[in-house]
Amino acid sequence: MTKQPLTRSEKKFLVTDKSTDLIECTSQAPNCHRKRKRKVSSRIDESASHKTKQNKIELKAMDQRSDSTDLISQLPEHIIHHILSLLRCGKDAARTSILSKRWRDIWASYLILEFDQRKFQKQERKLYYRSKRLYQRIKKRKDAAIKMKNEMFLNFVDGTLQSRIEQKSSIQKFMLHLTSYNLELSDLLNQWIGTTTKSNIQELDLYIPSKKNSSYYLPQTVFTARTLTALRISGCKLGACNYINMSNLQKLCIQKIHIDEEIIQNLILGCPLIDDMRLIYCSGLKTLLLSSNRLNRVDIHCCHGLKKVEVKSPSLQTFWYHGKGSMRCNINLAMCKSLKSLTLEDANMTDDLLKNQLSNFPVLEQLILSNCDALHCVTISSHQLKTLVLRGCDELREANIDTPNLLSFEYRGSKIPFSSLNPSGLREAKLYFEPSTLHNVDGIGFSFNKLQNFLRKFDCSKGLKFIVRSKENIIVHEDLRDILVPQVFDLKLEIIKSSTSLEDILDNLLRTWHPETLSIVSSTTSDFPEQVYKKMVDRGEEPSCCKYNSLNNKCWQHFLMDANIENLDDTEIESDWITWLKSSATMVNQLTCLRLNWKHR
Repeated sequence: MTKQPLTRSEKKFLVTDKSTDLIECTSQAPNCHRKRKRKVSSRIDESASHKTKQNKIELKAMDQRSDSTDLISQLPEHIIHHILSLLRCGKDAARTSILSKRWRDIWASYLILEFDQRKFQKQERKLYYRSKRLYQRIKKRKDAAIKMKNEMFLNFVDGTLQSRIEQKSSIQKFMLHLTSYNLELSDLLNQWIGTTTKSNIQELDLYIPSKKNSSYYLPQTVFTARTLTALRISGCKLGACNYINMSNLQKLCIQKIHIDEEIIQNLILGCPLIDDMRLIYCSGLKTLLLSSNRLNRVDIHCCHGLKKVEVKSPSLQTFWYHGKGSMRCNINLAMCKSLKSLTLEDANMTDDLLKNQLSNFPVLEQLILSNCDALHCVTISSHQLKTLVLRGCDELREANIDTPNLLSFEYRGSKIPFSSLNPSGLREAKLYFEPSTLHNVDGIGFSFNKLQNFLRKFDCSKGLKFIVRSKENIIVHEDLRDILVPQVFDLKLEIIKSSTSLEDILDNLLRTWHPETLSIVSSTTSDFPEQVYKKMVDRGEEPSCCKYNSLNNKCWQHFLMDANIENLDDTEIESDWITWLKSSATMVNQLTCLRLNWKHR
């Protein structure tokens, strides 16, 4: 019997559904509905088969096109290694090994191994539970999940190192950051460190938290690793350290470790090439004496109990001291005549002590004074100084600054003590005034007059741009000819290089801060306001600049909804800022105000 096609009356009883390919309603022709159903199903299967084959062909063509455009895999191996080093998680770097045999070989030859347990553990949000029983039950589940993640992390580290042993490959850098430590991990850590030191390792970073009853003792094999060039250790215990032979070590950072003078001297003697030494949050030291002809940089941060620091190194170029609260420390750098950068964060640094220190450094180029509350009246005179930072020195009343070659100046404080500074040679400046800044005995108006007079000293011919930030508002000045500074108690002023691009200006201003208004002061013939407006409105609905970044790490273009030019004469919006802008518009050549609407993060 020849199969006949479905009649019109029969077709209307055939309906499709999302959950099934075909539902047949057979109120007519009950005797032959099975045959017709098979026929229709056969047609659908043939169609689906044809589409499947077509999809496979299209996918194969796409794969061929993607293979032909895979330029990353064609890069030299050392460049791909550098790209892998920029990934935020070592696990992501390891995942590239499944892409192809080429990438598997690249991962096998990758010399930088970084393992950060913090990136394996996502922070849980703090929740409030209705009952203690519910809280304990959920906490038990979370603790079990954290334990499982910890085991996965340890297995991942161990497996990666074992593969390196099997391949007999060298390790350039090994970084391990643990979030917790117990004594059961001691043997495993010893094994890992032993593996790395036998693999001609060059850089070793260990961050291991310690507690009173459970601390990790760094094995002696580390102190005899002759291939090491950089060692950073945090939280460990060092033991006796009687024999140290790290003949190629250049950089040493010791953090949150109890250490004494004998260990320091053994390190100096056992590391003849060391040029960078940093002690951060260490204890046990009362006197620190460093004598070496190769030392280039010394950092000392918050070392409890330290009373004296003396560095004898004619090659020292950078010294950074951050004092511990009210603990007074005597610093002697008289032998460091080549010092170029000096940073002092010392609440006990007095005027006389600073004067004596500065007299020792004839070639000093950078001076940073931060939170030096004992400074009252200082004199800074240098023809070599190029960068000066005065930050948080709340008691500083006057700073006599004679630095004709100064290029960069930053001030953050509660007064304007730098009025004697001649800023004509500056290429950039940052002035941050906190809410209490402008309250002084001379009155608010006088302080603003001092500020205005200081700003007028800048060289307008250099084309410097001037930015004013106050709460939810920004003013960008195309140059320093016309200046608008509101009399408010929260000001951040920046003078930036003329070469700074518009993209960099907007990115720096708007990446972490979303103002309500952005005003532009310019000449009447300038197209700078039009460029800013065009940059904001022509960004597209879905900018592709941060396609692979998380929401919290996207730039301002992803949060700006729209930007509109505000007509100050006809605006119905009333605020102190808009009122001030209206009254100030006649003081400049051209004032353009943009109102910005942002998405909530």
